[in-house]
Amino acid sequence: MNLSKYGLSEELLTVFDHLTDEQKIETAMQKYRVRDALRIFVYYELEQHPYTKKLLLKKYRNSPQDLYYCARDIIGGHWLEAEPIIMASPRYAYLYSRIVIRGRWPEAEPTIMTAPQYIYHYSRDVIKGRWPEAEPTIMNDSYFWQLYKDRFKL
Repeated sequence: MNLSKYGLSEELLTVFDHLTDEQKIETAMQKYRVRDALRIFVYYELEQHPYTKKLLLKKYRNSPQDLYYCARDIIGGHWLEAEPIIMASPRYAYLYSRIVIRGRWPEAEPTIMTAPQYIYHYSRDVIKGRWPEAEPTIMNDSYFWQLYKDRFKL
């Protein structure tokens, strides 16, 4: 098997050969950086395993950033259990809606609406038009209000 496409060595994989799926997930998360753990999950087709999601959610329960990256790079899509944590951050709520959901995320819009920078980006990249409900907030930031006005011809 060509392990180079996974960025893994045979020596590394010998650690995992005798383990159950759950043990592989635990070992990868405990002993390796997230990037290497991701490669191991993909190689063993464990990225969608419920135990993977459970451990990632437990490990990163206080980090919208890390949960966003896990949803994007490991889970590869919607991750309902992590969404309440991701939506706590305007930045990662915007990124999750744009990259993972690929559309509006109404539940996170009140959070996104608190940050002029992400109001602008969300309007431009997700809504692809004006966001009247957020305009009173973005008006308070002269830089992003000017970008918004120029973009949407106000």
